[in-house]
Amino acid sequence: MTTEAATVTIVGGGVHGVHLATRLLDTGIVEHSELRVVDPNGLLGGFRQKCRQCGMRELRSPFVHHVSSDPFCLRDFARARGREDELIASDIGAERPTVSLFFDHADWVCDQYGLESVHVDAAATTLVDNGKSVDVVTTAGQFTTEWCLLAIGNGTAYSYPKWARELSATAPVTHVWEPGFDLESTGETAAVGIVGGGITAGQLATALAQPGRTVTLFARSPFRVESLEASTDWMHFSDVVDDLHDLPSASRARARTVADARYDGTIPPHVFRRLRRALDRESLTLEQTEITVATEAGGTVVVTCRDGTAKCLDTIICATGFDSPYEGSLFQRLRSESSLQTGYRGAPVLDDESLQWVREDGTRSRVVVSGVAAQHVLGPFARNIIGARRAGDRIVETLEGELAATARESVRV
Repeated sequence: MTTEAATVTIVGGGVHGVHLATRLLDTGIVEHSELRVVDPNGLLGGFRQKCRQCGMRELRSPFVHHVSSDPFCLRDFARARGREDELIASDIGAERPTVSLFFDHADWVCDQYGLESVHVDAAATTLVDNGKSVDVVTTAGQFTTEWCLLAIGNGTAYSYPKWARELSATAPVTHVWEPGFDLESTGETAAVGIVGGGITAGQLATALAQPGRTVTLFARSPFRVESLEASTDWMHFSDVVDDLHDLPSASRARARTVADARYDGTIPPHVFRRLRRALDRESLTLEQTEITVATEAGGTVVVTCRDGTAKCLDTIICATGFDSPYEGSLFQRLRSESSLQTGYRGAPVLDDESLQWVREDGTRSRVVVSGVAAQHVLGPFARNIIGARRAGDRIVETLEGELAATARESVRV
């Protein structure tokens, strides 16, 4: 196995990983030769694929939330290229970028910072905490790094309804986030069932609602319309975050606070309006009920609902979110093989100021966490783009202080 050295290795090349890389390079904390970004899907590849899979047209987040350090960089990028029309008006005032504009800007940022030169096309399989360094073991070799930034999402922890889990692997039932799902491959005359009542289900349903295709959306509860995923109090780090930190780290109380604060299963106004238009045109049918039983029948699936109705469908797509973000293979191995401390449902115990993962003995490791796994510290927006920016603030401050201290120690020696 090849062993290479780096000052900072970022595990995850999505929005969080790319933003952290730009921040580190911007501040001069690392040079390109000292940085690695490990991801088997390429830079932003996972997020790009998810946007395609659910038929997303524009982001829910405002234009100041993107991968660059400068909050107005995306707006300036659009203006310089005559693409202001791709900044869409929002119900909360701040314009939102189209998916095309967001990724064109993100690709431009990656080019500006030369991030392809630091990308490692591999998956991280485990981490070894060595005290003053971390071994990042990947499918392409091992990296010994002074700091490891974990910037991974929910992974493959897709949430399936119970009836779907009971079907055979060959049944025409999938999850919108499964790597093999392709929105474009859905049959033009297929009878499609979509399960879910949130933003992903709404985007998927309206993307598939085309002439000749029968699309049925199964939503067991009335739609809840919210512009953002949580109150803006959490976005601006007001007293609610201080109150969160007053609770025990990685505790059930913190998990409950974050879950209660997050508007999961909601639809933003722009998606809801599109959904209503599809329903009015009758290109989409809404069944406000819950599937209770599904049976394979000659390449189709017959579903029976709680209200007693039944339908025969060519394919069913579950847009039912994710299970616990701490059940991915990497987190499971760290729980069983390392001295890193975990709490409720396997959540990492993090230092509230630095986002460093705390060891069993109470000391801070050199594994730092961003993304959904940092939600017990950053709150309900931890997984979002604004969460990447908030994590970046803390991580940059931490690494600047730690590396400066290391440099002073080296001078004394």
